[in-house]
Amino acid sequence: MLTSLVLAASAAITSPSASAAIASSLPVAEIAQASSTVSFKTKDKLILKGSYFAPKKSKSKSKAAPAALLIHDAGSDRSKLDSVAGYLQKRGFAVLVVDLRGHGESADEDSVFETADEKDRETMWSLSSRDVDAAAEFLVDQEGVHSTNLSLVGFGAGASLAVRRAAADDNVRALVLVNPTRNNFGYNLVNGVSELGGLPTLVMAPKDRRDDARRLQAAAHEKSDGLEFVEISNLKSEAAKVLSDKRLNAGLGKWLRDQAVPKK
Repeated sequence: MLTSLVLAASAAITSPSASAAIASSLPVAEIAQASSTVSFKTKDKLILKGSYFAPKKSKSKSKAAPAALLIHDAGSDRSKLDSVAGYLQKRGFAVLVVDLRGHGESADEDSVFETADEKDRETMWSLSSRDVDAAAEFLVDQEGVHSTNLSLVGFGAGASLAVRRAAADDNVRALVLVNPTRNNFGYNLVNGVSELGGLPTLVMAPKDRRDDARRLQAAAHEKSDGLEFVEISNLKSEAAKVLSDKRLNAGLGKWLRDQAVPKK
């Protein structure tokens, strides 16, 4: 686990535990205020910024919260996922949203995804798998978080990064791909999903991408000798407005909760 971690709370919140206490009394729209800004280092020595939504304290000291790591789309940043993160926090998850290298507060003068050329973008995105690795290790190492109960949620091109981490991490319990894109910077998403060994996977498909979702599901099942492990949830919005879809948070939250904390 990473040890050189720096937690920097926002001006209104002084610690992750304080975040959780405040979050419990806030409506979903305001939960983003109950996150803490965090910094952590990748294996190639980059300092990344993220938002940590600490879990609400459990009455049972032995009951740790499931973890959820949210991975934004290429060209986006972590702030776009505050609503999703806040909703999952309210559902009992410890949630981390990270700015990948070249994005948001993790960008620097030598690495800005938005202004990079296509070749540099592909290299940057491929190396972002290291960012996801560091973020996952940071998240499950937090106090009150279950170290072997991690869910990954990838948005757009972030789906490819989520799949890559899921294939390499036995602690991943569930995977959600929101509007997974065809252009994954050289990564074959179908082959990646097919190699997950039956890991519960949900594809959340906007109405203009439902055919793509069905093709992904069919190909993954075929390559997995008919094992059916990929579910599809249809959203009402088109891809461009997927983050404002009213079905997104509720559908994602319920499905992840059922996978991470199954009913006895």
